[in-house]
Amino acid sequence: MQKRYTNRDFYLSAYLVASGCLLTGHNKERGITMFEFEDSEKLQELVQTYFSMMGKVEPIAFSSAIRSLKSVLHSTDVNSGKMYNNGNDRQ
Repeated sequence: MQKRYTNRDFYLSAYLVASGCLLTGHNKERGITMFEFEDSEKLQELVQTYFSMMGKVEPIAFSSAIRSLKSVLHSTDVNSGKMYNNGNDRQ
């Protein structure tokens, strides 16, 4: 079974998506959206880079990731089993 990395930081999640990490799901817990990714060594390195303020992504990719995550937040298809990657639904 694949390990999961879960967080509630919208902009960290956008950074991870813009960096190529696969958003595998999301859910709301007490009004707070939790974003779920496949955990990996690369993801952990990206998280560390983000929090050390050394992360770099293409501005257009980051902007696109923000729009994609906003659409995920506003979708009614919460936890349908679909996976999201840069706004593209995957079965």
